[in-house]
Amino acid sequence: MKFLNLSPAEQVAATMRRVYDRGLTTATGGNISMLDDHGNIWITPKGYDKGSLTREDIVCVHADGTYEGKHEPSSEIFFHRATYRARPDFRAVVHAHPVFCIAFSLTRTFPRIDLLPDTLFACKNMRLSKYAMMGSPELGENMYAEFSKGADVVFLENHGICVGAENLLKGYQLFETIEYAAKLDLLARKLGSPRALTQGQLDDWGSRPVLTQTSAQKHVTDEQEHTLRAEMLQKLRRGCEHGLLSGAIGTCSARVDTSSFLITPQGMDNALLEEDDLVLVQEGAAEAGKVPSAEAMLHAAIYRAHDEINAIFSAAPPHVAAFASSEQKLETSTVPESYYMLRAVPRRPIEEYLHAHESAAAQFSSKTPVVLFENSRLVTTGNPLFTAFDRLEVAEATAASILTAREAGQVIFLSESEIQALITTFHLK
Repeated sequence: MKFLNLSPAEQVAATMRRVYDRGLTTATGGNISMLDDHGNIWITPKGYDKGSLTREDIVCVHADGTYEGKHEPSSEIFFHRATYRARPDFRAVVHAHPVFCIAFSLTRTFPRIDLLPDTLFACKNMRLSKYAMMGSPELGENMYAEFSKGADVVFLENHGICVGAENLLKGYQLFETIEYAAKLDLLARKLGSPRALTQGQLDDWGSRPVLTQTSAQKHVTDEQEHTLRAEMLQKLRRGCEHGLLSGAIGTCSARVDTSSFLITPQGMDNALLEEDDLVLVQEGAAEAGKVPSAEAMLHAAIYRAHDEINAIFSAAPPHVAAFASSEQKLETSTVPESYYMLRAVPRRPIEEYLHAHESAAAQFSSKTPVVLFENSRLVTTGNPLFTAFDRLEVAEATAASILTAREAGQVIFLSESEIQALITTFHLK
């Protein structure tokens, strides 16, 4: 992944475009900055289209307040300066107005973050900043007051969200994750009382076993494997674009042969991966010098148990995650496509997902290609990779349609006889 090797101007422009392309701000809303080693703040310009920024549009603001660039710096330069002053460990600040965070900004409350381990680990240091006029020095001082108390995430009353991090990649991932947490909270409320993680489950998440690394020399990729790597990246990027995965949440793997598979790396951004970032797992050991996803052992167990499975996605798209965080079943008998692609989706405990990998793998079969693990992941399987991805997309669309239909009236699912007709017609059993 080359992102962190880009210049500050390139990183800021690329991240702002990503925020806009993901629908997390409007064309002139929000601002992003990066602090370089010389004390300069590289920041997005004032009043400029966020969807078309290039590195030439980014403004360099010096410590003395002078600046270089084609445009004026963002009017929020005050609070960016204040944030860096409050947190010397920060090198990046991301501010924007994503819809679900705005909802909490307007109610001056915080979203629940205890429904998934990912959100609880990432977003636990949240504060609320008092309202002040945008672009004012007063807003900067209000932000300073909250970040100096150890916040990584600050909700601005009637304004939006601001996060800081040690680099811009982590800043974007935190920004994306807090918006995801806000959306998940509000979706889960529609299903009743969401189920929080226990401390024991959280501890287990943080102590997941990892694969050992091989001492073999660097792996050489052949043409067939190169094609598979390219397809994985294409599906990962599409998944991020469609909200099925995020930069920080979700794993994809694909079988190379009977003894090896490729999997996404731990701690890298799903949308920015390159072919060489993917990790080969062979004979139970990870490729030398690379760290595979923490879910590699589960994926390995599934491949060992099922010769017919050649691809796996583990993800937590928000509408599906709402069901994973509730006691309500994710029903698939909504429309014929949903049942045809997903069949009945069993719910399993998070403990099985984390540690009982052989038991988890045993839940899958040709009749059960998808399993939902509580407060963690939906795991979809397939042969080929496209089918595993398609099932992930169908599952999220199915969950979204149910939650939306509940607002329209009583939800009526396909009858047992209609389901049986599907099974008979398409030989699903």
